[in-house]
Amino acid sequence: MKVLFLQDVRPTARAGDVKEVKNGFARNFLLPQGYAVMATEHELRRASKLRQQAEDRRLAEAKEWQDVADALREQKVRIDVRTGPTGRLYGSVTNTIIAAKLSEMTGRDIDRKGIQIPSPIRTTGEYKIPARLVEGVSATIVVEVVADDASVELNKQLEEATAQMTEEDTNVLDPSFEDVLAAAEAKIYADAETEESENSDDSDSSSETSDDSEEKSEE
Repeated sequence: MKVLFLQDVRPTARAGDVKEVKNGFARNFLLPQGYAVMATEHELRRASKLRQQAEDRRLAEAKEWQDVADALREQKVRIDVRTGPTGRLYGSVTNTIIAAKLSEMTGRDIDRKGIQIPSPIRTTGEYKIPARLVEGVSATIVVEVVADDASVELNKQLEEATAQMTEEDTNVLDPSFEDVLAAAEAKIYADAETEESENSDDSDSSSETSDDSEEKSEE
């Protein structure tokens, strides 16, 4: 069915576009919702005017979003998170979390797909992240990931406790993968040495028993 779009229906079409769409899509969604009308000769005469109105509206929206982008360049997007003593997060900061924070700051809906982080953020710090707010309007935002108040207090207590512990004890706090691996290897070596020592003792004991037997036999 050929229809004239009265409103933007992204990514299918923009207001004023005339397109062929599936009958079910038109009758069950576009026409009942007022997004489009059947492309009759009478409706087609409206197309040029609709396109101009839609373009004017898009330009106005783009101007508003550009103001939002300019404002975001002047401030940081602060996200409070739970962290461990080394600054590693219990979890991660994703594009969904950043988009939600931006929506809170701007009062506008921000699509998470426009937040272009290569991978989830897992440590505290500042990150420069490209963000596409709407079509044609982008900004590089500064995301500041910081430990929340509860983490700051807990980590302070851990630091005070750590200062009173031995170096060996300290290593068990927030261990890295390498720490865990090294500890496992050390245990394996220690167990192997213990087993070797026990075998050696058994061998010596066996030898002494044999010597005693020989002495008795000679007597």
